Amino acid sequence: MTLFQQTAQRALDYVRKSIGPGGAPSVEMSFDPRFDESFTGREARRKLTETLGVETGFDLADEAFSAMVSLMLLTTTDGRPDRELIAPLFEQVERCRWKRRYRFLPESGLPADTDCTAMATGALRELGMLRVPDLQATVRELSLAASHEPDGTEDLWPWVYLVYWEDGQEPGTLSRGRKHDAVVCANALYTLHLAGVPERMEERAVRDATTRYLAAHLGSGRWLEGTRYYPSPQAFLHALSRVCARFPEEMSSLTGPARSALAEVPTGEDSLSIALHVLAADNLGAHEGQDERRLRLAETQDSDGSWAAGAYYRMGRFQVYFGSRYLTTAFAMRALWRSGEVSR
Repeated sequence: MTLFQQTAQRALDYVRKSIGPGGAPSVEMSFDPRFDESFTGREARRKLTETLGVETGFDLADEAFSAMVSLMLLTTTDGRPDRELIAPLFEQVERCRWKRRYRFLPESGLPADTDCTAMATGALRELGMLRVPDLQATVRELSLAASHEPDGTEDLWPWVYLVYWEDGQEPGTLSRGRKHDAVVCANALYTLHLAGVPERMEERAVRDATTRYLAAHLGSGRWLEGTRYYPSPQAFLHALSRVCARFPEEMSSLTGPARSALAEVPTGEDSLSIALHVLAADNLGAHEGQDERRLRLAETQDSDGSWAAGAYYRMGRFQVYFGSRYLTTAFAMRALWRSGEVSR
């Protein structure tokens, strides 16, 4: 086995050991994007109250977002999903489902969001665990979360996905406000394309408007500062590159600009940023420097097969970052994968 194969195999072993009967381990949180200090989801409510004076109204333990990301990353290139590995993740994700929508947390009062819904259903479809008609029904549901009628006072694009539904359909949940996020839009657009050519005018309008929104966001350079919910530029480029790689004809107008943008941004120093950069570069066919980046990943792997936690997600307007060794390791493992190189 090559060095990269060995590194990926150790990472897979770590991921296997980390996934228990309840699914993927929950993220940790930090006020520092470098994750020099962190706290658990069970400590988060107290920490946020003490440090920020913010009462979330719900606990942040037992999130299923990590499981949704896992399912996305564990879709295999050889068509042989590891059912034993995936089963507890699937059950964890299903506990956060409300009808055709998925929530970040189960039974917390936090409503379902389009990011979790798109990631979960897209991954389940590619793992062969969701029928096409069910995926198409979810795509129709996602289109209901588009900003159909901006009121002129908000920075919203017509027909572009919002982060949350604002239809008041979920009992016991509060409105989270109307907002876009470019990473969320890319993940939702991936799932829309996965469902096939939209038959309904509404979905076609959302598809076209969201593609224009992503092009404008890429051209603006705002992605260099991260998005509302994803703090690193690599997170946006990775999400966009997934759509470009999976649907090259539909996304042909964005592939070249995305490749040029990736060439402009430094790889990053932390392992999570490096892994996201490697994945984006592979998706966009930008092979220069990839061996050096993979070598940096291999050299920073810890003896247990994991990598240090990095800031993958953040709590909207509050500078509270989400990450874990598990999540970084899942991304790094995927960055080192080659078809057939890692035994499952």
